[in-house]
Amino acid sequence: MTLVRRLVQGFRGTVGTLRLTGRGWALLVTALVCFVAAPIASLPALLFVTALLVGLLGGAAVLTLAGQAELSVRRTFDPEVLTQGETATASLRITNASRFPTLEATWFDQVPRGLRAAASGRLPVLAPAGTPGSVVEVRYRLHGVRRGRHVLGPLRLEIRDPFGVVIRRVAKVEQHPVVVLPRRVELWPLAPRGADHDGASKPSPQNVGVGEDDIIARSYLPGDSMKRMHWKATAHRGELMVRQEEQQVNPRAAVVIDPDARSWGLDADRRGEWDESPSLEWGIVAAASVSVHLVRIGYSVTTVVPGGPVRSLDEHGSTVNDALLDLAELRPRAEGSLVDADPGERTVFVVLGVLDLAHAERWIEALRHAHTVLAFVEHGSRSDALDALSAARWRVVRYRSGDDVAERWSDLDGSRALAAP
Repeated sequence: MTLVRRLVQGFRGTVGTLRLTGRGWALLVTALVCFVAAPIASLPALLFVTALLVGLLGGAAVLTLAGQAELSVRRTFDPEVLTQGETATASLRITNASRFPTLEATWFDQVPRGLRAAASGRLPVLAPAGTPGSVVEVRYRLHGVRRGRHVLGPLRLEIRDPFGVVIRRVAKVEQHPVVVLPRRVELWPLAPRGADHDGASKPSPQNVGVGEDDIIARSYLPGDSMKRMHWKATAHRGELMVRQEEQQVNPRAAVVIDPDARSWGLDADRRGEWDESPSLEWGIVAAASVSVHLVRIGYSVTTVVPGGPVRSLDEHGSTVNDALLDLAELRPRAEGSLVDADPGERTVFVVLGVLDLAHAERWIEALRHAHTVLAFVEHGSRSDALDALSAARWRVVRYRSGDDVAERWSDLDGSRALAAP
């Protein structure tokens, strides 16, 4: 009984994919008119016309159902990963896997909102599997509109019978994820007017050395030698601190972005989807651009998204694309815990949204171990929050969502600002 029920449901589902075209509806109406008029007009020949038209419709439906062969779809992209605002070529390799030829059809590839493409065309008749003409490859241009991971597909086919009276709409279940990385802006090395460099440009080799300025303090960890205890920093911080020497020949920096939805003015809808924020998108472009720039000029970079992954971009760690993928998939969080916001680096670049005093103080506390903090802060931040950052000796540049990232980056050029005395 279960088998019969499944067969009936399968038949209904298959028949449900059939649709009449305008021509098909015209033939069906004509058949009904002839069927009704035959006894009224005493013209038996109209019944013959009715049977002929119904037979034509039925034959077209059977032909359309039988003509849908087993098709496999394989997508490839060149390049495989898109960048926001750039274009890739999408290729569809469609193969007939059955022993029967296909009917001519029209294909449509379903394109999500974050991508843009004219993804449709005519699918020619494909020969039986294993014979010449059983495979066809179609291409279209795919434009990356929004950063993120998008799902392309399914491929939809609209199959028509040779008479043009019946169409069948089917969807191939194959889908393909497409990653759109955030846009990057080319930056140039800064030339701070202070005595030494702070992470914006690479230090010169002749200044390399381990001296008092190169000794920083970090929190004590189990196993640290007592000989490395930094008593001055311990007294200042109120916790055990040890000396950590860092040679400037291998400069290091961190890039941090705030995922707190409140600082970007975002609210989630009923489905849990977040609104779009131009300020957040600006911040992601800035974080991506700074990360790529620092790696390019020789820095070992740590990227941090509180509550997300921590990447070490060096020869032994993650790649730049790994960090860019994290930024591409970044989604705001309703709870803005900063427990894991400290990257443990001496120089930190941080991208923040709109700050009030409480949020600014939380960030100052989270990055209290940093030696130099350079921050992009949204222009609508409160003045008392900006005063608190200045008092912590952060170097702050305010931005608007329409600003050029490279111009705001150049505004970081200036005298040295320290996160702690």
